[in-house]
Amino acid sequence: MKKVITVLFAMMITTSAFANGMIGIKYGTGELEANKNSYTAGGTTYAAQSKAKDHEYGAIFFELNVPEVEGLSIGIDYIPYTATVSVDGNSSDSYVELSDHTTLYGLYTMDVAGVSPFVKIGYSTADIDAFANYDSTTINSHDDSMSGVTYAVGVQAEVIDGVMGRFEASYTEYDKVSANTTSNGSTSVTKSADADLTTFSVAIAKSF
Repeated sequence: MKKVITVLFAMMITTSAFANGMIGIKYGTGELEANKNSYTAGGTTYAAQSKAKDHEYGAIFFELNVPEVEGLSIGIDYIPYTATVSVDGNSSDSYVELSDHTTLYGLYTMDVAGVSPFVKIGYSTADIDAFANYDSTTINSHDDSMSGVTYAVGVQAEVIDGVMGRFEASYTEYDKVSANTTSNGSTSVTKSADADLTTFSVAIAKSF
């Protein structure tokens, strides 16, 4: 994933179809809701479970304007942290770690009385790894990536010459991820979960 990010940054910087833009940092808080689907192991059916967790995060982002369309820019957002998605309880003996979270997006900005409301849509992807909480459980296989569509709205304004402040609210709906493990005497049980992420963030960026 890190190699992909490096290549995308290089392409955006060197492509003549784009001009000007901004680079910035973001601080956010939000809620991650994980939903574990029901499954059967050893003749026992375990019910679906859900759990939500409040959290904080930081990200860096880079955007370039599209000269042919006024107000349109493309960008990349990267979270350099690892998040854990799990569900408590004896019947939940697996969890996943989410890392290198990256969102590629298009952003359309309007100008209204000195401030700039915007809408954004993107495609988010991340690397995942799966682990077993119990020594008696073996993970046979698991998905190694996850993805989903991100929607966001916000407003930005210039706070000082060339420096922009931004407030943003976003929602990401991730696709289902699965892991196949031993469980309750069964040698092969598929367990799956999905997650939704809602965030509110503030950012500061330097235009160029």
